[in-house]
Amino acid sequence: MKIHRKFLYASLILTLAILACNLPGSTSNGDGSNNPDTSIPTTDVPTEASVPTAENTPAPTATETAIPITDTPQVPPEIKLTKNSNCRVGPSTFFNIVDQIAAGTSLPVIGRNEDNSWWQVVNATGHECWIFNENALPNSDLSAIQIGESPTLPGVPANFFVTDQLCQPGPKKFSVTLSWSSGGGETSFNLYRDGNKIGNIKASKSNYKDTNAPLNKNLTYEIESVNENGTSQRAVQIVAACK
Repeated sequence: MKIHRKFLYASLILTLAILACNLPGSTSNGDGSNNPDTSIPTTDVPTEASVPTAENTPAPTATETAIPITDTPQVPPEIKLTKNSNCRVGPSTFFNIVDQIAAGTSLPVIGRNEDNSWWQVVNATGHECWIFNENALPNSDLSAIQIGESPTLPGVPANFFVTDQLCQPGPKKFSVTLSWSSGGGETSFNLYRDGNKIGNIKASKSNYKDTNAPLNKNLTYEIESVNENGTSQRAVQIVAACK
């Protein structure tokens, strides 16, 4: 009876062993071993492509190309005379004449007056004098040239009056007495009758008697102050005709 139980027990174990060999999931490695393959086939996983990173390098800066500066030759300011011209001490016809210069002459310009009507130049002898604008052509725009200095003219005689006149038609004599006062800065006075100079009078005097005034016509008397630079404008008096 015990033998019979041992036999059954052995048969059961053998049966279980056989069944265990045929259980699902049991595989053969081809080498007779029954160890399951626990190795997991691996596939090459592409690693993240290395992306070049921008370094914090300063951006290239534009370099300035030095442009050579060439100086444009400056044309010296000049005028060319279009007619024979008087060159005067200052910028008006009241100033004395320094030089007379022929048409076609070019002169360097060193100054101008405020309204550009006169040019201050240097003549052939190196003296400064002034040329009237309408007698010359500038070689460029000369309006930026500095205002030139000019000497002082005397003042216009003041209080110019006829103080006495004596008309004598019979003996055909007519005399006119004139008086005035200083305008300032004069060294003498020039007196004119009808445009003709009848006297140069000392600065210390302030009256004049014209003993040879003509008859039968209105007379125009003019007086101007004089100094070393020129003359003033003229003061005027009109005298009725002696008939």
